[in-house]
Amino acid sequence: MKELSKYLEISIADNDEDFFYDRMYFMKHNYDYDFYKSDDLEDMEAILWYDLESVNILINQILRFGRIVYSTDNSTIYNFPKKNLPSFYLKDIFSKNKQNTIKEGMNNDKYSKKHRYK
Repeated sequence: MKELSKYLEISIADNDEDFFYDRMYFMKHNYDYDFYKSDDLEDMEAILWYDLESVNILINQILRFGRIVYSTDNSTIYNFPKKNLPSFYLKDIFSKNKQNTIKEGMNNDKYSKKHRYK
């Protein structure tokens, strides 16, 4: 839990865009590396760190978007109502305006679900 809380604390500074992808899809399509099947201590430790990062990303998705992000094989997000897609997803991906709903919520006493879906 201490290590996970460190990941979460660091990720507060990251932009929402950094978390808007299907981490579960990524995990399922990258499990075939040999170290996942290894019982070597170094490999097991690496797997622990990868898994902690995955849990961190999933928690951030829930906090930022109100749900875990799922996509199709061609990377189309399918589990968001169109009206609730984050604005950065609908706009130019090269935009310099980044969104961080965690920081916005921490700086706004009147934070609500509406802030997640600007």
